[in-house]
Amino acid sequence: MVIRPLEIQNAYATYDETTRIVHVTYRGSLDSEVSSAVYEWLNRLIEMVGAEAIFGQIWDFRNVDQFMPDNLQDARKNSRIMNLKQNTGRFPVAMIVKDYYQEEILRGPMKNVPENTRKAIVHSTKDGLAFLQRWHIDNAPESE
Repeated sequence: MVIRPLEIQNAYATYDETTRIVHVTYRGSLDSEVSSAVYEWLNRLIEMVGAEAIFGQIWDFRNVDQFMPDNLQDARKNSRIMNLKQNTGRFPVAMIVKDYYQEEILRGPMKNVPENTRKAIVHSTKDGLAFLQRWHIDNAPESE
């Protein structure tokens, strides 16, 4: 099966079939159009491969210059819809930020709070990969 990456002006998204990791990289100004395009691609991907075929997601925001207000609302709405349609609780999400400003912007809208252990803010790809591994270890089904 061929899973084409999403390549638009302010976002690039790909799925690595070997590692089973989704990588999303944003750049420039993030608006609702960009956010919607990424979520549409991600929904199609999950419909094609199934949520169980995704080990985790790494979203890289380090090259974002500006989060437009409509983007934050749209991302929250699209995330909620996807969580209702797909079994996204099967995989963790790491969000890479470059600074405290980005961290605070993402914390509220993306429900990145201590009670939601499926999502984490990290500062590098290496930290993101480590979070995905750790989440799967911590959330492995109990063997009988």
